[in-house]
Amino acid sequence: MMTANRSLTFSQQTATLAVLALVTIVLATVTVLAAVLPPAVDWHGTFRPAVQALVHGQSPYGRGLYNPPWALLPLLPFAADEVMGRAALFLLALVTLGLVVIRLGGSPVSLGLIVIAPPVVHMLLNGTLEWLVLAGLLLPPRWGLFAVLVKPQTGAGIAVWWVCEAWRDGSWRGVLTLTWPVGLAFLGSLVLFGFWPLDARSTIGLRWNASLWPWSVPVGLALLAWGVWKREALPALAAAPFLSPYVLFHGWSGALVALVRRPVVLGLVVGGLWIIVGQGL
Repeated sequence: MMTANRSLTFSQQTATLAVLALVTIVLATVTVLAAVLPPAVDWHGTFRPAVQALVHGQSPYGRGLYNPPWALLPLLPFAADEVMGRAALFLLALVTLGLVVIRLGGSPVSLGLIVIAPPVVHMLLNGTLEWLVLAGLLLPPRWGLFAVLVKPQTGAGIAVWWVCEAWRDGSWRGVLTLTWPVGLAFLGSLVLFGFWPLDARSTIGLRWNASLWPWSVPVGLALLAWGVWKREALPALAAAPFLSPYVLFHGWSGALVALVRRPVVLGLVVGGLWIIVGQGL
């Protein structure tokens, strides 16, 4: 009995030391990132002010925010300090990308290619929320819908795929079970903040809009149809930016993640994008 108690005590001490070491590494990494990262335009100019407005009981809209209000909830702990929060979110985005690539069956090579892909670099440097959209792939679909609809131009394809899968498995009851939480949240947001989705109309004509719409629509529809027909999620994930009239450069991150099981193709795409970016510079 005494030997068993000693073993248990040793295991507890080891677990405690491991947790303390992990916390120390995370804090040290965030501190270094806070010192070296440049300001993130979307975090500093849009998301943090929107979170602060929400905390003070004000509408987060009218400040350049076009995402649903629940997108701000995971950001609440990071808004206390602008610089440290930005660094912590940078680290969280990297960890999320790693987990998503592993979940989708990607290799370390694919993960490396994703991290250096121009749209992903753009996301990390600007402090945008594509990582939060992709985090939805780590959740059960009912709750993952909240994440993938944070940016429909990145995640709407997988949302449609989940709805089709729910219909196959449970007809209208399956669809209702899947969608009622996010549907109720959406209706509640309209009551609280008005018809905020209309604010996004002004984004279509922005000069930095990287959408290929309407010429890309057939590609998007083909990818979505293929994914639904074959019951494969990755083509549906890739479809969304092809179908949206508004996609910024970092909004294509999800389409790249859809290639993680094809590292050669992913490498060619990433290389081609860097050539295009280099020509643009």
